[in-house]
Amino acid sequence: MKKENKNKPPAAKTQSKKLIEQTVRNLVETEIINLGYELWDLEYYHDGIEWLLEITIDKPESKISLDDCEKVTRAVNPIIDEADPIENSYSLAVSSPGLNRELKKTFHLNKYINREVTVKLFAKNETVGNKTFNAILKEFSDENYKFELLPENTTLVLTKKEVAHIYSYDEINI
Repeated sequence: MKKENKNKPPAAKTQSKKLIEQTVRNLVETEIINLGYELWDLEYYHDGIEWLLEITIDKPESKISLDDCEKVTRAVNPIIDEADPIENSYSLAVSSPGLNRELKKTFHLNKYINREVTVKLFAKNETVGNKTFNAILKEFSDENYKFELLPENTTLVLTKKEVAHIYSYDEINI
């Protein structure tokens, strides 16, 4: 009898998470764009209780509301149900990237060129004296990020292996 490891999430049967994410992205991205939104991210993961398909949307001119999330959910749910690309049972969640948005993809980084970001490193950096700092994202490549440190206006180049996360903290307009 095979023992179940209670610390590991149940496997996604025969499908890889990356394949599921790409398949669903291909199914829903055009519909999301047609509704006036941008597909910020799409992740399929186990949260410790259940499998989740999380679609994160954004729109450039304003913040995402609960109504926006409901509108996208109503539009994409039938598309996903009809194609039935996921063998496991799962819950669908549509959300905004929030005020604290991680910049993971090339198009995320491109949107934040010449804007202030928060950088979290794997190890303390001598130049900034810490593992976390704010800077202006100037450019990036497959290997490096180039930042302008504030308020010194000095340039810092870090390899992608040194950077754990890059975040943007969007402002709240009240």
